[in-house]
Amino acid sequence: MTILMAQVVSRALRRLSQIFALAGGLIMLTLAIITVASILGRTFFGHSIEGNYELTEVGLAIAVFLFLPECYLRRGHVIVDLFTSGCRPATIRLLDNVGHFLFTFATAVFAYRMTLSGIESKDYYEQTMILALPIWWVYVVGVISFSLCALCGVTQLLSRDSGEYDE
Repeated sequence: MTILMAQVVSRALRRLSQIFALAGGLIMLTLAIITVASILGRTFFGHSIEGNYELTEVGLAIAVFLFLPECYLRRGHVIVDLFTSGCRPATIRLLDNVGHFLFTFATAVFAYRMTLSGIESKDYYEQTMILALPIWWVYVVGVISFSLCALCGVTQLLSRDSGEYDE
């Protein structure tokens, strides 16, 4: 019963991370269209899209946050196996578990610190210069994404400890 529940939670987190990554991709596509339109407008009509740099800055930050959980689940992070290539599988599993624990801890700390920063940003009415976009909602996306990363890390740890995950 517990293994079934873990599999359901793991599948749900995977699906949610895929949705986040797709949303990040749509944001990147939108930013590319805005950039091209702004360049064409500046070149041919002498006017660009007002605030396009701000939109790009905020949009890229949000997209990167949205890509993080999927990148983690697909093991898209850098692994240097120079010293571990000759190790036994048990040693590599142990090192992977330590890495998953450290990643989970770090993303939980990032989520906590970004929560505090987002609250401070909202309290001080921090906003972009030209469009006056509030900055605090970028922190909201970051907190949600880092929290999802931490949950994915926990499921990776639990599935690896129970022997379900073998590469």
